[in-house]
Amino acid sequence: MTKTLIQKNMKLSLEFDRYISGKPSALRQVPQGSEIILTSSSDKKLSDANWSIVRESKSGKFVEAHKSGSSWKIRAVK
Repeated sequence: MTKTLIQKNMKLSLEFDRYISGKPSALRQVPQGSEIILTSSSDKKLSDANWSIVRESKSGKFVEAHKSGSSWKIRAVK
């Protein structure tokens, strides 16, 4: 992953943290022990890079936290 993608991931992660801070009930959608994949409708390259990490992973549970505009959707990944 390039330095630029890492910086974008850090920014998106902080945005997700702010979302969760304002709406802690959203964490109920994340099963314990799950890993969160951050994706964004405004950055396909970043989203694709994050999905490639998931495809290479050997661990089990994932949820996607997808940002579209100013809203977030959290869903289980099967």
